[in-house]
Amino acid sequence: HTFNELSLDDKNGDSAQDGLNKASKGGLIYGDYLQLDKVLDAQVLQSELKGNKIHDEHLFIVTHQAYELWFKQILWELDSVREIFQNEHVRDERNMLKVVTRIHRISMILKLLVEQFSVLETMTPMDFFEFREYLSPASGFQSLQFRLLENKIGVPEILRVPYNRRHYRDNFKGKENEILRKSEEEPTLLGLVEANIFQGLEEELQKAKAKPDSEDKEEHLAELQKQKEVFTALFDEKRHEHLVSKGTSSILYEIF
Repeated sequence: HTFNELSLDDKNGDSAQDGLNKASKGGLIYGDYLQLDKVLDAQVLQSELKGNKIHDEHLFIVTHQAYELWFKQILWELDSVREIFQNEHVRDERNMLKVVTRIHRISMILKLLVEQFSVLETMTPMDFFEFREYLSPASGFQSLQFRLLENKIGVPEILRVPYNRRHYRDNFKGKENEILRKSEEEPTLLGLVEANIFQGLEEELQKAKAKPDSEDKEEHLAELQKQKEVFTALFDEKRHEHLVSKGTSSILYEIF
């Protein structure tokens, strides 16, 4: 058909357009499913409220809201991985596949978040300063989800960047402070990996070594040693680079 021949009432039109329009029958529609009325109405410009609407503040809000949505997804994946470790089923092949897949997903999201800075950088520092005064004292250091990510992954206290020379938790009050305190007491992903994989492998190695010498024993020991080498690379940059040079890289290293 040419453009002029197309018609909504065309009986001889594209057969791909045939089918039942479920939305017309009262089914769930796209906007309702994603609750877009809430999401797309959540960009409130402080500059506009103060009577001086600044165009680039909208980009600033959308960018940071996107970050927070991705943080939520990372926490969703991270909690599921920690649950698998805590249930001590991680050595099961199917569960290990889930762990690797979800950790890889987290890694890809983190890469996306880094790349997202390029969009924000289309706004110059002077553009930002036009509305910065309206945001005070808000700061990215006050992101609850980012602090939860640090705690659940296992970022050591010594590596934390202080904000206003105060403990990071002092920037949060009430319920948020309690959520952070509770997360500090939970098993971290790093701790769970070490406890469930390294200790488990070491125990299995010792059991295998205690068995009578045989060809099967040597093959089993070689396989266990290979697993130990791969998992060690999660925490050792030089070892990781060595495996990469051999064509065996570790997805998890990028997270840890």
